[in-house]
This record gives sequence, structure tokens and C-alpha cells, in this order.
Amino acid sequence: MSTFYGTIFLMNSKKQNSYHHGNLKESLLTTTLHMVESEGLDAITLRELTQRLGTSRSAVYRHFESKEALMKGVIEQGYTQLDKLFTPIFKDKSRSVEERFERMSRAYLEFAMEHPNLYRLLFGERFREEREGICDYRDETQATGLYALIGLLLEAQEVGIVEKADPMIQAATIWASVHGLASLLIDGHLMMSDNLEEIYRYMYISLLKGLR
Repeated sequence: MSTFYGTIFLMNSKKQNSYHHGNLKESLLTTTLHMVESEGLDAITLRELTQRLGTSRSAVYRHFESKEALMKGVIEQGYTQLDKLFTPIFKDKSRSVEERFERMSRAYLEFAMEHPNLYRLLFGERFREEREGICDYRDETQATGLYALIGLLLEAQEVGIVEKADPMIQAATIWASVHGLASLLIDGHLMMSDNLEEIYRYMYISLLKGLR
């Protein structure tokens, strides 16, 4: 076998192996999530992904029928990341209810500021249909973070920290407030980063007073 044809054979062999390696699905999800974080949503193309992973579109389609299906998987990973962050805070009975509310709000803002592109993917308008297809807020197994917050609110109602009312409405009100501040910060609409701590504390105190 000549050197030229031998080189082509080796290149093709490596390519075929990369198409069929067992971790391709996980590699696609991990690489896409990394690209979202570091480069933004516009950077995500199947062409770029296949080049980075040394695979082909046909190999990608064996795991994900479309780019939208791939993004669903990335969104699921993002929500899992959020649940792992928030659920332990909500369930930490060694801290008071007020402390857990405060830690939850702060963790949410920090997550948004540290992962702005992922945050936009999870809560922005783009890929909204894909999100709705995988996360039903009425399903406790899909929205574990939400129901952990509801559990904390029910606990707060029992000890008189917040009024006894529909905890889903209360949870939505809390999320709207914290989400609004997070969105203003990461999109540059609130040019008060030097006063962020004061803004955060005032929002938290006002929100808790309102829930009482």
C-alpha cells in the first residue's frame, strides 16, 4: 500500500471510529453546552459541531433528529444544573426559612451573571417551544426546583413568615422579581453594578415584606 493511500485509509478509519464511539451523544451535549456558555447561541451550528468532534451529520442524526432536538437535550442539562444548585438550598433545614430565601435569591442572581448565555437559553424567547416540550411546571418530576420552592413557601406559611395563600402564585411572584433583576443585569439595562448589593438587599427585603 502506498504512503498516500495508507494515509487516506488511516484517516477514514479514524473518522469511522469517531462516528460510532459510544460517547458521541454525551460529547454532542457537552460540546454544545460549552459553546453556548463561551460563544453564545448564534455559534451553535451542526457544521461547527461536526468539525469540532470530527464526526458527520449522519452520526449526529442517529442521536438527535434535528438541531432543535439537540438543543432540547442541552436545555435539560441546564435545568438539571439549576436544580442541583437550588434544591439543596431549599431543603437545608439547618438554616431558617429567611436564610434559605436569601440564599436562593442570591444564588439565582449569581448563576445568571456567571452563565448569561445559558441563562438566556433557559429563560429567553429563543427555543421557547423546545423548553415547553420538556418542562411542564405542573409536573413535579420535571420542575423539581419549583416544587422545592413551593415546599419552602408552605413551610414559611406554617411558621407565619408569609401569608397563607396559593404557593404557586407566591412562587411565580418570587421568580418574576428575581428573574427581572437578573435579566436587567445580564443585558446591561441596569448600570448600577457598584450598588448591586444594596439593590439586591432592598429587593429581597421588599419581596419578603410583601409576602407577609
